[in-house]
Amino acid sequence: MPRPASACVATVLLLQLLLLVTVPQIAGDIPVDESEHEQLLSVVPCIRRLCEKYFRSERAMKGSLAIINIKPDASEFQRHILRSFNENPRHELGVMVKDASRPHWNASHVTEKAKNYLMLIADSSALAAPIRQLRRLPTWNPLAQVVVLFTAELTPLVFEIEVRNVLQELFDNSVLNVNVMVQRYNTSVLEVWTWFPYESGGCADNIDRLRLVDECEYVLQEAEPERNVRAAWVFRERHYFSDYGPKIPKYYNYCPLKVSTSIWEPFVVGNASHIEKGLEVLMLDAITARMRLVPVFSVIESALTTARITADNQTGLYADVLQRRTDLMIGGLHENPISRKLLSATIPYYQDDLTWCVPTARHAPKWLNVFIIFNVWTWLIAIGIIFAAAGLLYRFNYVERLYRVNYTWMLLQSLAFSLSVYAHYWPRRVSIRLFLIGYMFYGLHWNAAYHSFLISVLTRPRYEPQISTIQQAIQAGFGFVGAENTLGHFDKPDAVSRHIAGAYRVCRNLDECLGRLRSERTIAIAMSRAHSSNSRAIGEAELYCFPKAENIYTYSVSMLAKKDFHLLPKINELIRRISESGLLGKWQKESEKIRIDEDQEEGGGGAGGGGGGERSGEGQTILRLDHIEGAFYLGAAGLILALIAFIGELFYYRAKRRYRWRDNLLDRFLL
Repeated sequence: MPRPASACVATVLLLQLLLLVTVPQIAGDIPVDESEHEQLLSVVPCIRRLCEKYFRSERAMKGSLAIINIKPDASEFQRHILRSFNENPRHELGVMVKDASRPHWNASHVTEKAKNYLMLIADSSALAAPIRQLRRLPTWNPLAQVVVLFTAELTPLVFEIEVRNVLQELFDNSVLNVNVMVQRYNTSVLEVWTWFPYESGGCADNIDRLRLVDECEYVLQEAEPERNVRAAWVFRERHYFSDYGPKIPKYYNYCPLKVSTSIWEPFVVGNASHIEKGLEVLMLDAITARMRLVPVFSVIESALTTARITADNQTGLYADVLQRRTDLMIGGLHENPISRKLLSATIPYYQDDLTWCVPTARHAPKWLNVFIIFNVWTWLIAIGIIFAAAGLLYRFNYVERLYRVNYTWMLLQSLAFSLSVYAHYWPRRVSIRLFLIGYMFYGLHWNAAYHSFLISVLTRPRYEPQISTIQQAIQAGFGFVGAENTLGHFDKPDAVSRHIAGAYRVCRNLDECLGRLRSERTIAIAMSRAHSSNSRAIGEAELYCFPKAENIYTYSVSMLAKKDFHLLPKINELIRRISESGLLGKWQKESEKIRIDEDQEEGGGGAGGGGGGERSGEGQTILRLDHIEGAFYLGAAGLILALIAFIGELFYYRAKRRYRWRDNLLDRFLL
């Protein structure tokens, strides 16, 4: 009668079991068929017993999973192994059976990672196929416990070669928790061999020594009537595991952690020959110190970091990691579709933006300083009041007949009153004096307002309108520059993206292109916001990056590692603790301080900001000629007009005498 549905079956169904073999349940240990004399079948009880030891098995309701690869034409030995797992009375493992000879159907909805693998192979050459299939499954877990069982007896001549080949194949796929079961030749003893990557100061770089960790034999113990002991099947075992310690230890013998990086402030600060500091460098220093590793840095050429990202393992950006020359990559990197297929990434620890950076708006022309204090309408009203008051004064003088003057003279007196300066006019009538008193108070107020605002305008810089959106940049005829790997963000059908893609120019060295912003006023550079504000190529006050609403792309910064890097879980754990402790903010300030100190050394510490004038030692503003050049322009314009008027009067006088013109109204203004 079939075994009833259980929690184990429910778990396996949830994880899309392809083939589950169910057989009648038999209580107790699994006896060896006494009629079966094959030595292979005699080790099956030991296989299950040792797998129970190595496999990490939680209760089935928690979803523990063991994957066994068995072909449809499995031998009696393989079916016997499967039957032994299925008849486990505790049902602690969900068993998933895989056939590496057939493609696996889509299992993207499966989220539970396998914790255990049992691979049955005749020799090491048969291992590649199941590994390829398992890696494509969403359940793939390189940190799982892997047991490889040879289904054929190995002679002493080929035994060590085959075991090393198996361990090397799995090591190349970043699987280190491996135990290889081999039946000792011409016996029923099952041996378990493995290697310890960090044994005796090793650094998990090659398989040095093979270690025997367990022996097991399932034998029939003869009856002893005198001791009232009946015959029974028992396990004879020897264990050596405790002599070697864990395969992935807590500390790593100060082994080198090889890191590829580009110089990319504030994440990495330095040059091609020396790495100084930086946010990610300080983070790696803390991580490697905790894990007892030694970081070894190699600098990537800047041209590689800006080139189009490809899967090329010879010359591409990820070539060093793909060829296992380095373990990690840093430098303000983020995941992309290619890196997700080829590499593994740490948890993110920083958010950055890809945005447009342009030159800062230039200072507005200073000759307008004396005029921009008030708007146009205020100036027109003030000038109108001067002319109207001059007309009144001219009329008052005409009534009183005090001075023999013209309207121009009265216009000068009106201007003097409005500027609260001395005016040579003494009227007799009280009504006129009262008018002048009111006009005087108007002049006091106007003069005070003008000069107070004048000081503010002269000592504070004014700027032209700042280009701050992509639409403004397009309208202003800007060119667009950036890395080649950024161009893909503009492969869109909208008009803005098409315009940018058409005007885009590839920049091989982004820092050099940033420096162009000092001299070129109509270029926009696609740049990391964090790098733009920390780059040594240009001062932070010399460029303006668009607000976040105008970002090209927002991404999370992380480190990229070898696919399924075995140290990645420990690195992630330490990154999480560093982030929670607030050290990232402290290190970011330290990275920024390096640049600030260098800027002060280069500038001598005495350079002023982009203010309205030079700063003296006491912080006072010293005005230069260009701050009041508008007044000189105005005076020069007046002199030129006066000269033109004088020349006109001269020609008129000579023409009148030559042609004997009669006196007319124009003579009152020209002669």
